[in-house]
Amino acid sequence: MFTEIVGVGTRSGVHVYDLRRGTKLAQCTGVAVGGRQAFGMNDTWVVAANEKKAMCHVYMLNRGDASAKLTFPFPEEIACMHVLDGGRYIAAGARSGRILMWATASGRMLGAWDAHYGAVTALDSSDGVLVSGGEDAAAHVWVLSQALDRLARGDAAVTPLASITEHTMGITAVRVTQASVLAGRGRIYTASRDHTCKLWRVHGEHDGEHSAGCAELLATLLYPAVVNDIAVDASETRVFAATAAGLYQTSLYTYTQARPGAAPELTARGGTGDVVVSEGHTEYVAAEADVAAVGLSLDGTLLVSAARGGAVRVWDTASRQCLRTISDKQLDSGATQVSVRLAPPQLGGPRTLASVGLTRPDSLAEAVVAPRIAAISFAPLQRLLRDGGATEAAASEAAVRTRLAATAAREEMARFDMRLNRETPYGATARGDERLLAALQPSDGSAKKQVADLLQQMERLQRHNARTRALNDALYQGAVSEWLSGHNA
Repeated sequence: MFTEIVGVGTRSGVHVYDLRRGTKLAQCTGVAVGGRQAFGMNDTWVVAANEKKAMCHVYMLNRGDASAKLTFPFPEEIACMHVLDGGRYIAAGARSGRILMWATASGRMLGAWDAHYGAVTALDSSDGVLVSGGEDAAAHVWVLSQALDRLARGDAAVTPLASITEHTMGITAVRVTQASVLAGRGRIYTASRDHTCKLWRVHGEHDGEHSAGCAELLATLLYPAVVNDIAVDASETRVFAATAAGLYQTSLYTYTQARPGAAPELTARGGTGDVVVSEGHTEYVAAEADVAAVGLSLDGTLLVSAARGGAVRVWDTASRQCLRTISDKQLDSGATQVSVRLAPPQLGGPRTLASVGLTRPDSLAEAVVAPRIAAISFAPLQRLLRDGGATEAAASEAAVRTRLAATAAREEMARFDMRLNRETPYGATARGDERLLAALQPSDGSAKKQVADLLQQMERLQRHNARTRALNDALYQGAVSEWLSGHNA
């Protein structure tokens, strides 16, 4: 049996529960998660965008770690975010319509481009493709290799591989299947406030520098109210829709019998002329009237629904019966998002994923150890898109620093720097990287000598920096003293 967890986003924070038992495993407080896709997680951390201000909060995914380990500002207000490649990258949709993307280990901004005329409300990815939906009622398919390659693109704007403009109101959710979209095998699901969920297949060509294609409409599912969120099972045979009128399940295939006595045939619902109306859906009659978000277990047997009133329920998809209701006073503020994933080892999950047919990124193999994790590979995200080298230095933000000439203040700052490097997750991560590099060194001793020379050069630079700071402080103090004496005279 899978050991899965479900993260629930509320205006009181992010709360993590055991999917099958309903017990609370972890919580992340101090952040108001107001969007349907305002937090993301991997095996070691949880990242959330604050609804009230443009701030990012990063938490360790441990039992008992409720406070944020990192808090830093976003470059602008973020409406939604999405974690890619096991946590190596993060994509965020801004209220201005831009998409921003970072590498989490370094915090470097990899790309930022204009995507929508309104706020970006939904993101999903698969196989090097990012799909975005916005309040402008459009969804776009982006090839990441083209969107992030500024050198090959030059001054040209980022263009989507395909655009979906058949919705009449804002997009609320997008889902991309695991099959390759670029190869024409994957499907894209878009939900909208126009009461519909549409299925698409993308046809396109990508030569590494240019992308061109179109989206073919396969089917339209019409629901009785606004569709807030959708979930699709791994076999792509069922769609689960959270709407303002309740919770619905739609089968994408039906059994038909050509003639009496003949064997039934499996027929796919689809085609631009085939609109599945309300009679084609199965309702979860015990669900609340306004369901904000849904999530599906890995094997498709359990469905999690979150109502705007805060009720979080776990359903059996075969019988559509409610198995349990997660009771927690922290959910009274209203649930806005659910995320189901395999439990990491520190929360009771398997140490290796081969037994369940999954893989964990190599970068997490050392960090994810039971019963707790001590460090995360996550750096504050850059606020500017930089080109590197001299250009990066010239484009970096000018920091206004107030220097104190007192010796005690300088010593306190030095002690703070040492404590920062020694005690924070950055220091632990850096030491882990040093140990990893040391383990990769060849045995002939040449690399060790180069490392020793670099360390000596670093020490000389540090001593030179200390002397320069001391000289700068002395000059500053002298200038201030001379100005004061002249002014008093």
